Amino acid sequence: MRARDHLDTPMAGRTHGQQALPITFGFKVAVWLAEMRRHRQRLNECKPRVLIGEFGGAVGTLASVSAQGMDINARLCGELGLNVPEIAWHTARDHFAEFAGIIAMIVATCGKIAHEIIDLQKTEFAEVEEPFEMGKVGSSTMPQKRNPMLCEAILTLARYTRHHATTSIDAMLHEHERDWSSFQMEWAYIPELCVMAHGALTMTLRVVSGLHVYPDMMMRNLEASHGLLLAERVMLTLGKHIGRQHAHDAIYESAMAAFEQREPFASLLKQNPAVTEHLSAQQIDDLLDPVQYVGLSAAYVDRVLNGD
Repeated sequence: MRARDHLDTPMAGRTHGQQALPITFGFKVAVWLAEMRRHRQRLNECKPRVLIGEFGGAVGTLASVSAQGMDINARLCGELGLNVPEIAWHTARDHFAEFAGIIAMIVATCGKIAHEIIDLQKTEFAEVEEPFEMGKVGSSTMPQKRNPMLCEAILTLARYTRHHATTSIDAMLHEHERDWSSFQMEWAYIPELCVMAHGALTMTLRVVSGLHVYPDMMMRNLEASHGLLLAERVMLTLGKHIGRQHAHDAIYESAMAAFEQREPFASLLKQNPAVTEHLSAQQIDDLLDPVQYVGLSAAYVDRVLNGD
């Protein structure tokens, strides 16, 4: 389990595409796992509504069999292992739309995972890499290429399946008691959606189970900003002495100077009187240790893993 293996592997957490605060890679994977688990719950919860039979006659009233209609309906559904509908659903296709929506969400999560891996596999990050074996060729003209081709395929499926979810909503627009112009859409989008979901899940399992993780590169990237992503920690500590807003102003000044001048954040903090009046040089260095500021990452990983 990747979340357990990297429970304490520190890396940069990013917001708006920029380094924000330290997290652990296990925390990131646990977020994926929790989302997939909710999808599994959704699938189980929708079964009574989706796995449902239909025997309603021409317009759903069972007029042709009269009093025996409900008994026949129940026995037929029982033989097929389906739930008995409370009323005919010839023109009520919400259960198919619900199923399509859940499947599209599952594939979207696969796509999100794949997109994240593509980003983290970029040369500038190099923190993870989808499974690679010698002989896998990324380009006919650039021999060095190790492209995230599985993840790209997953992302393609995620972008395509969302349109099938939209189609399922369109297919709910029926007229009167039966309308072939709408429900024939289900003959196309449901099997296609299931096939694509199977492909996305199969490839995602392959990617995640064989993912190469590079903790040394994660640490290198953590240190790339020379301490800037620990600005919050310094601000909160200083805030205990001068108040949060004053601390924010003081740390902001040093942080912006560090960014503009490309100097270590610690050096600028140690030159800021508003900081050094209350924090020693050693305290500043200790506060800028990213490994010590991953919050409850490990606790959340344990919660997710123990909740399965």
